[in-house]
Amino acid sequence: MSIERRRAVRLERIAVSSDFIRFLILIAVILLFALLTNGRTVSAIGINNILQQTATVGIVAIAQTFVMLTGAIDISFYGAGLFISVLGAATMTSRYDLNIVGGEPVPISVGIGLMILAGISVGFVNGFVSSYFAVPALVVTLGTWQITQGLAQFLGQGYTITDLPEALKPFGRGEILGLPIPVWLMLGLFVAAYVVLQHTRFGRAIYAVGGNPGSAHLSGINVRRIQVGVFVVAGLLLAIAAISVEARLMAVSNRTFLGITIDSIAAVTVGGVSIYGGRGTIAGVFLGTFILAVIGNGLNSIGATPDIQGVTKGAIILAAIAIDSHQSRRRNLV
Repeated sequence: MSIERRRAVRLERIAVSSDFIRFLILIAVILLFALLTNGRTVSAIGINNILQQTATVGIVAIAQTFVMLTGAIDISFYGAGLFISVLGAATMTSRYDLNIVGGEPVPISVGIGLMILAGISVGFVNGFVSSYFAVPALVVTLGTWQITQGLAQFLGQGYTITDLPEALKPFGRGEILGLPIPVWLMLGLFVAAYVVLQHTRFGRAIYAVGGNPGSAHLSGINVRRIQVGVFVVAGLLLAIAAISVEARLMAVSNRTFLGITIDSIAAVTVGGVSIYGGRGTIAGVFLGTFILAVIGNGLNSIGATPDIQGVTKGAIILAAIAIDSHQSRRRNLV
């Protein structure tokens, strides 16, 4: 085959790939809202809003991707994220009445360490119970959502926790080359996730377990270990997102992480990750995250009410799941 022919075949494959289609959809959505808002959504302020909205959702979407690729789903993110955030804030705050460690704030390194440990612990519990006790992950994470939300309410007493250390602020409000640090963090984590999923044994095992756990076991993969591992990774990423949000807001309230579970599921499904596991790319999730962010920012810009935005988000999720189910049935018939 000639060089020209190989190039033509490569371009044809790119053109018909689902991720390339998502890229075209992203461009189309950007142009549509730019026209509807007379360019406000593509202004410097509009782009900054999109990036700020995308940073947290993007990190949590990566967490959901690892779980969903194994055929599971994690709906505990709101409660777990709130618990992680409140735990960090309640130990680092200088407010005596809300500090849970004797009124004296712990060093920022200790507070962040506690948040990371809490995220990993919640992830481990989710993975261990669902895999070793054969309980559906949906049920397990529903339980941990309620438990962690209750713990957050207990630790924070329902108050908004403020007076956090100034040393925390750069993690959420600092900039490098004009971009907020949370955006750089999100981009770095997407790259890291790509490397793990595409170029490591752990990543290949995740796809194998999601595609067919029985076959994966017969091929020598420790299925339970992989199932626990993806939830631990998800918990770690959720903790990183919590640190970023807390540093950006310099406060924690019951509204912190509100809606993050639905947003992460929407980004992953729009990104093409199958709810049945074993199929999807991190590049698709990256594009899906930005598609939803552009739509959300655009609807805000044209004055759409929250209920309209909720209906739109729900419709997008249903459409993505319907397409995924249709494609899965077609593959099973082949």
